[in-house]
Amino acid sequence: MEAHRQKLIDDVRRAIADKSTETDILQAAVELIDAFSDNFDWTGFYMLKDGVLKVGPYIGPPTPHTVIELNAGLCGAAASQRQSIVVDDVNADPRFLACSVTTRSEIVVPLLDADTVLGEIDIDSNEPGHFTEQDRVMLEAVAQVVVERLKTAR
Repeated sequence: MEAHRQKLIDDVRRAIADKSTETDILQAAVELIDAFSDNFDWTGFYMLKDGVLKVGPYIGPPTPHTVIELNAGLCGAAASQRQSIVVDDVNADPRFLACSVTTRSEIVVPLLDADTVLGEIDIDSNEPGHFTEQDRVMLEAVAQVVVERLKTAR
């Protein structure tokens, strides 16, 4: 993995190590994830609570989607399928729930504890085709770091 991508993973691990609440863990992580790229235009967490995805800490414009059903949108699809979803052109994907008219691409990475979905990382970009395979791998590693910390904080 490229050094700057590994640095993000290591920085997240260090930043959340002493956090004791879910909100504090997610807030520290989202700040570092968002700072990774100038083209991350909405960066946040959705957490699975009571059978729906509820918006957690995020950076970006307000979202109308504070609660997402498991069968709705790219976020619902990623959680239901327990796998990352990368969409190069959100306007071409019928599952897309528009948070912003400027969003062009999106990546959603589930927070998985074995087969259990705890939540997910969701990032929108105003650049089409912004997210790479390397971004997916990096964010999946970040997700695992966050999951491990959430498990010990609960």
